[in-house]
Formats: sequence, C-alpha cells, structure tokens
Amino acid sequence: MATFFSDFVKIGPRTSVYTPSNPTAGQLIIVCTWLGAARKHIAKYTTAYQNLAPDARILLIESDVQTVTSSYQKQREFIKPAVSAVLDTLTECGYYSLPSGKTLTMERCNKLESKPSTSSSMTVTETPPKILLHMFSNGGTNSATQFLIVLHERLRQPLPLAGLLFDSCPAKGTYWKSHNAMALSLRPKSIASRILAAVVVHCILIILYTWIACGNDNPATLMRRTLINEEMLGGASSGGDEVKGRVCYIFSEADEQVDWMDIKDHAEEARRKGWTVQEVVFEGSGHCAHFSKDAKKYVEAMKGMWLGSDRQERKGAYDDIHHT
Repeated sequence: MATFFSDFVKIGPRTSVYTPSNPTAGQLIIVCTWLGAARKHIAKYTTAYQNLAPDARILLIESDVQTVTSSYQKQREFIKPAVSAVLDTLTECGYYSLPSGKTLTMERCNKLESKPSTSSSMTVTETPPKILLHMFSNGGTNSATQFLIVLHERLRQPLPLAGLLFDSCPAKGTYWKSHNAMALSLRPKSIASRILAAVVVHCILIILYTWIACGNDNPATLMRRTLINEEMLGGASSGGDEVKGRVCYIFSEADEQVDWMDIKDHAEEARRKGWTVQEVVFEGSGHCAHFSKDAKKYVEAMKGMWLGSDRQERKGAYDDIHHT
C-alpha cells in the first residue's frame, strides 16, 4: 500500500495522481477535497479507496480559499490538468480519442513515478470506463463544477460515472455558513489571526454578494445545478445498455456549517430527474467528519458506489449498504 503522497505525482496546481503498480484501464476515482483539508485527513479516504479499488488510479483535487475566490477563468485554467487526466482515462479504454499529436497525461505520470517506460504510448483497450466522483463540502463541489464545465467543452457528451458521492454538500451558500467554512479553512490559531481571517472573509463575501446582486449567478446555485446536469454527467454503461446515474449523499443533522435540509432538497431534485439516490445519515458527526464517527459505515457507502453497478443484477441496487 502506498504511503500517502509519496506515490502521488503532481500534475497541476493542487492536483495530483496516484497510479497503482498494475492499473486497470479506464478505472479512476476522483476525490475533490473540502477547503483547506489537511493531508492527514485526506489520507483516510485515499487509503480506503486503495483498499477498495487496488487497480484504480486516484485523481486528487485539493481546494483552498485562493482557488474559490479566483475568477472562473482562473479556476478553469487551474483545473485543466485534472480534465486531461480524465480524458487520458477515457482514451486508454477506447471511450474517447485524443486529437493527434497529443500525449497522455497519465503516461507522463507513470514515467515520473516508476521505471522508464519502453512504450511510447499507453495500451488502448476496448473496455467501459469506471469512474467515481467523490466531493466534500462546497470546496469540493466547486472544484468538481469547474472541472465538469471544462471537461464538457472537450468531451461534448456526459461523463460516464459509476457513482457520485456528496459528503456534507451541496449547500445553498448562505452568507454566515459560507463565512464560517472559509474562516475555518484558514486555520487561524491566535486571537489576532482569527480577527484578521474574519475581516478577510467578510471582504470576500461582500464582494461576492454584491456581484450576485448585480444579476450574476450564485456560485452555490451553479454548483447544485451542474452536479446533476444530465448533459454533463451520466450513468456508466452495463452490457451495452445505459444505466441511470447513481448518487449517494453522506451527511449529519449535527453539521453546523451546512444545513442538512439543503442536502435533502438536492437529493429530492436528483430523484425527480431520475437518478438512483441513496442517503447515508450519521448521528452527531460534524462537517466532513463522518468517516471518523463510523469508518465502517462510511467505507460501506464508498464500496457500494464503486461496486454497486456490479451488484445490481444480483441483489438490486444497494441492498447491502446503509439506507435511511
């Protein structure tokens, strides 16, 4: 098992890729972290995925305040390496063809982290892609939203997903909950730094809400709409047939940063759109802290989304993972 980050290769700003020793073509897990997530906490999830899907690559997209307060143009420039990594995954299993002359990002990552390759290109197979997207808080949903917008410009069809996981999100983006999340991500230690962080965050939010008041789209609204947009996301194929999209919401009513009813509302909207929806509710756990509360329950939800499409024919969707 890889030591966290020693086997992750940086491919762009706050973006890195883990490649197992014998990766399966087309298998990829995308993890979009919450604002300012510490790597020791991120490691819980990446290690769990390394155990659940030992032959899958892991694409890690980290999030910070500087990212979410940048213009959309800058954010979409930052996210391009992640988009290239996903296109590489789709290319190697024959789902997508890169323009001639383009090299494969994943191949470059392999050369950086392992022995020199004797092949000038990846082996392209004809197998369905298996991609999972896991997001945390509105930092993660923001990264995923910008990623999907840029990806769709290249792919021009929905990204086929084995599953979509929301942890403590998506919120509707009220002023004070946005303030608390951003201030916490700055990790102020002293009283003076906490005061300074609060002032900085208030200035950012005042500019943001002034921008919204001028008729621009609320970023939270854009995120909530994009992440169940059938033009950008679709279910993975099974036996030649298209499967409806599958989504899992992980949350707690004790979360003080995101209103759990915001998450329930989004789940209901996904159901109306025809998605297969699961809700995994934790008791008493804080924001993005559900794994620490009950790791077994959390990992079962991850496992259910990764393996769920393989289980449906035998048992029906999600018979062996937690329901609410």
